[in-house]
Amino acid sequence: MRKQINFVVPDTNQLTERVIDYFNQFDLKLIEQKDGLLKFGHSSSYFEAWKSNPLKWESEISVLISDDKILADFYVDTEAQMNSMEEETVWETFIENFQSCLINGVGLESNLNSTITDNRKRRLSYIGWAIFGALTGGLLGGVFNNLTNIDSFLSFILIPIFATVFLKWRINYTRSKVALYHME
Repeated sequence: MRKQINFVVPDTNQLTERVIDYFNQFDLKLIEQKDGLLKFGHSSSYFEAWKSNPLKWESEISVLISDDKILADFYVDTEAQMNSMEEETVWETFIENFQSCLINGVGLESNLNSTITDNRKRRLSYIGWAIFGALTGGLLGGVFNNLTNIDSFLSFILIPIFATVFLKWRINYTRSKVALYHME
């Protein structure tokens, strides 16, 4: 996911410190600071796909401060993720909160925390569907082996295939359901 925003800040008093404090509040590390350019982010890890808070994913955020103007470039690596609509909403809320915090002096942390909590609940639901798919694949593989009396490698391949199919189906189903809701 890549998003870029730019806006004007009415109060430039300690602007760099306010930007750093905002990102530190959400455990995004300051990677680099030079000449009005601040870089924040997280590095990748082996457990990237199991992180329930999207703000902990591998990311790089560049914030350029020039007088009263802010140009922020957000890059989030979603390759190892389920990349559901709820996870995208967390990042959108985080970005809106960042802009609101610098323009109005007031952040909407409760809104962001609520969005993160909703994402965690939905993520557990998706993991449940993946487990259901894996069990279905295992059951079908066992039935195939018993009917054909052949111990086939196919039965082991069915488990991750069905887990992925059920997970992808549920994510797409949720996206289409929300899209229909917004069309009405």
